[in-house]
Amino acid sequence: MTIQNAISIQQGCHTMYIFKLPTEELLSNYTISSYDSAQETGYQRPPVESHYKKIARYLVAGGSGQILPVSIIAAASQQDISYQGNVLTITDKLRIVDGQHRIKAIEYLRDAKDPQYRNKYDELVRHYEFPVILLVSDEIDSALEIDTFININSKGKRVSTNLARELREKKMQADLGKHEVELSRESYENLATQVVKLLAHDQDSMWYDRIQMGDELGLQKPVSIGTFARSLKKITTMVTDMTVAGEKVISEEQAGKAAALTKDAVEQLWRAVQKRWPECFNEPKQYNLLRGLGVSVMHRLFESCIPKKPYSDPQKMLGDAQESFVKYLGKTDVEAEEWMIGSTFTGFSSEQGYGIIVSILRGEKELSGLDD
Repeated sequence: MTIQNAISIQQGCHTMYIFKLPTEELLSNYTISSYDSAQETGYQRPPVESHYKKIARYLVAGGSGQILPVSIIAAASQQDISYQGNVLTITDKLRIVDGQHRIKAIEYLRDAKDPQYRNKYDELVRHYEFPVILLVSDEIDSALEIDTFININSKGKRVSTNLARELREKKMQADLGKHEVELSRESYENLATQVVKLLAHDQDSMWYDRIQMGDELGLQKPVSIGTFARSLKKITTMVTDMTVAGEKVISEEQAGKAAALTKDAVEQLWRAVQKRWPECFNEPKQYNLLRGLGVSVMHRLFESCIPKKPYSDPQKMLGDAQESFVKYLGKTDVEAEEWMIGSTFTGFSSEQGYGIIVSILRGEKELSGLDD
């Protein structure tokens, strides 16, 4: 494999090369050092199917606008490398240190029966190039490769995307002031973020000064704008789709209407929650209810209350859901103590955990069964 315009860089005693590879060339020239417990070789876990399928869906869902900008990290032995005048020649396959799930996602698109996935793969072949950083490592599974793998996967600090979400929503509002905006995964997320901003900035809202905004440092408030917006996405999406009546674009007026309807529904459902468990609101720091766990559970419970029948009026749909939601709160035997930090529901902060708590609130599971 010969690569033009490669760049050589030096970090301490280590040499690296930076270059780009087209999709097909990347897929044809890689290997992964998977761990073999019997031979005690390799260091990487097998690829996780749900992970690379999620990446594949991300690529398909966004049309031609989705990108994978992070570099593939690979390694090769010095004996297999020749570098002259910015021309890099590699005589063996690249050993992938970081990036196997992105590669497997592309292969999944290539091998899928769904024509939409195949079309996305064909687009990647025609138009995508991948940045690659190549480590010079003389031994397969060398300490350099393994240490790099560990550093990437364990020492990177998660960066909050809350501020980016707010800025992206602000940009969409500016765009709506000029023209209609295409409905997409990002625009639905932006609309959910808009709902949360409306709640956070309304002094009459029970959520006023209780949502951590993107430019606020530290964890001063019970729940972040990102967590709140993610938990509202399905509800906001349903309201938006009804508001635009099947159109694929949304206007500024329609976006404002959808956000206002959702905001009012969220305010009402949380007033009902406050009435059911007032202790959690009097001492919010002692309970999980206003945190990510409680917010995710309550919004998922509300989603489950939306009748399956077709609606053309989003306000009627939200009203019917609110009526069912209040009935479930009135019937449940869950008390405030279950929401206390360190009590029954602590540790259920996962998609599966949210579903279990919703089933309990709906009377489909016994609260006592959590102790089994």
